[in-house]
Amino acid sequence: MGEEQRGYHDIGGDTRHAAPVSNASAPPPKWAHLTDALRNALGDRYRLHEQRRKIEELGENVYDSVTYYEIRVIALLEMAVERGYVTRDEVDVRMKHITERSS
Repeated sequence: MGEEQRGYHDIGGDTRHAAPVSNASAPPPKWAHLTDALRNALGDRYRLHEQRRKIEELGENVYDSVTYYEIRVIALLEMAVERGYVTRDEVDVRMKHITERSS
């Protein structure tokens, strides 16, 4: 029997990640509650398994470089683009406005 293929996000029991687990936590960012609001606003158009799939498709570099809430927002965005709710250009324009406003 060959070795089972694991996703990069499946670190349970992986000796590369063997280390004590910290129980320290930081409060979520102020905008974190908006991720739940966005999912709720999508109603029947949101499917948890789709969000999980999008998270898995983002790749190890993204997965390891962002926070819990950031990865979920990125996955929701990718899902919205994939389904045609928004275009990549619309997102880019909006992100540019947000960046300029916060500078």
